[in-house]
Amino acid sequence: METLMKPQMGINSDKATDDYLRYLRQMNISHCFVMFSNEHSNYEDVNRILERVRKAGLTVDDAGNSHIYKHPSIQLGLEDRDEWIQKYNDLNRWIAGAGVHVGYATWDTGRVSTSWWKAGEHTRGAVGRIVDMDEIYARKPAFGKEYDYDTMWGNFEYFLRAVLPTCKEVGMKLALHPCDPPARFYEGCASIIISGDDYRKALRRADEIQQELGLGMDEHYLGIKFCCGCWLEGGKQFGNVLEDLADFVEQKRVHIVHFRNVSGTLPYFEETLLEDGYMDMYKIMEVLVKNNYDGTVYVDHVLRYDEATGGEKTSFAYTTGYMKGLMAAAYHQK
Repeated sequence: METLMKPQMGINSDKATDDYLRYLRQMNISHCFVMFSNEHSNYEDVNRILERVRKAGLTVDDAGNSHIYKHPSIQLGLEDRDEWIQKYNDLNRWIAGAGVHVGYATWDTGRVSTSWWKAGEHTRGAVGRIVDMDEIYARKPAFGKEYDYDTMWGNFEYFLRAVLPTCKEVGMKLALHPCDPPARFYEGCASIIISGDDYRKALRRADEIQQELGLGMDEHYLGIKFCCGCWLEGGKQFGNVLEDLADFVEQKRVHIVHFRNVSGTLPYFEETLLEDGYMDMYKIMEVLVKNNYDGTVYVDHVLRYDEATGGEKTSFAYTTGYMKGLMAAAYHQK
């Protein structure tokens, strides 16, 4: 059955072994992303690793280095931020030069804040991510001082002005992930992307900066990494996940979908199997199919199984297979 959507799995550049690449192909996965380690974030290794992955029969749709694009110096506006933005732009040049034209951005200073990794009420005995905002709100500032919303937003605009010309130069689109958990202020830092409306503001401002810099509007260089999990964590405060997804897909601003379910909304949630959370994930798949989404879709977080019950590979295989089943059903019903 031909599909527009591309189910994908991830490859860490440190673990791009023959065995792992074969594991992806054996699950009929032909699309992937590559997350480069610091050691491999150079011109030679980027090209070598991407060539290796492609020779295994896989298409690389997006790539980046989370240590660089989440670096606190960039997001907090520290003295060395220009140095780290240069590293970011250089890596995007190498990635795009090697034929991959979707990169990453987020504004969470390297934190996906978590209260516990343990078995919860909704994890069927497996270890899962659990967030309790009462615990997180009690934490001290993560970086020694507080950074308010205006500061974080100003740093984001500075970043856009510094990176959008490179995007234009090499044909790179950036997929912006929301802040997780989607609460406005915790651990001393304001979160600027915690709702559909925050995304609309960010996309609108990116387009304005493109015009101000004379980059034209033939392409929108800032887009969305649409994390279903974050939308569901935030509930009504984040927005209506089905309506927002349809809206952004119609605008062609969604480059990547993270397909994840949770037990409930803030202030407390547990990450769950796709079939166990409060959202009917088939409804999300229906929206993607109905609106002809042709980007990638990935199960971004999975439960942690121990080696005696199959480990990480089994967890990803089960969850990805379940997602692919929903996808097939949605296409059949179209």
